[in-house]
Amino acid sequence: MISENSRITSLKVLKYIILSLIAFAIAVPYIWMILSSFREGSDIMVKGSWIPDVWRWQNYPEAMAMAPFGRFFMNSIITSLLTVCAQLITCPLAGFAFAKLDFRSKGFLFNIFLCTMMVPSESTIIANYLTMASWHMTDTYFAIIAPSLTSMFAIFLLRQFFKTIPDALLDAAKIDGANVIETFLRIVLPLAKSALATIVIFGFVSSWNAYLWPTLVTSDTYMRTVQTGLRYMVDPDLGSEWPKILAASTVIILPVMALFVSLQKYFVQGITKVGLK
Repeated sequence: MISENSRITSLKVLKYIILSLIAFAIAVPYIWMILSSFREGSDIMVKGSWIPDVWRWQNYPEAMAMAPFGRFFMNSIITSLLTVCAQLITCPLAGFAFAKLDFRSKGFLFNIFLCTMMVPSESTIIANYLTMASWHMTDTYFAIIAPSLTSMFAIFLLRQFFKTIPDALLDAAKIDGANVIETFLRIVLPLAKSALATIVIFGFVSSWNAYLWPTLVTSDTYMRTVQTGLRYMVDPDLGSEWPKILAASTVIILPVMALFVSLQKYFVQGITKVGLK
């Protein structure tokens, strides 16, 4: 018994060591970015030195003054929140339909939807841009969020989660007189909080980090997002002030980190429940 307990303890210790090493490897670029954001410009490429010789705190206010980042942050927040709201409406409805409703060609349609996940977004970007241009909707929030109004990954994730809900629970609601919409709103959605939190994280991060599409559909500086705004810090004549760029990058990732930390518990629960299915 003692040897068995010792073996289990050793395996747990080994697991934690491996996970800690993986977490550290993932964190290294962020640690380097944050430390380098306090450097002098001439020290950024010095090898073998992580800790700045002189901590230059003014890199942050100077970086924020190099471009209208206040406007960029507002644009990113608006587009990210609109994307999340749109996906919280479209994805649960589609996921519930594919999981619990019976209609003709459901399996075929779902397979077609899955196939769209294999199509690179770059292959449709020209068609999407021409559509926005023909509608005269470039330089608008709608143009930025249009390709992200729904997500097949979110639909698939929610479908798998909804399939874990017993049919007997839905039948009981039907016997009590609830229609499909009432069952969906009062029973299914409250049970799907963890899965919905996962959708919120993925949707917000995807919209916040988008670069190519917002760059394509916006030409007005005041419609740019934070990711596209970083290129305003690159001077073609004077070169790049890397410490200030890294300072701006550090500020830009703070909302994403705050969102993930606040929803981490639900995110883990959502992934775990879907994975168990």
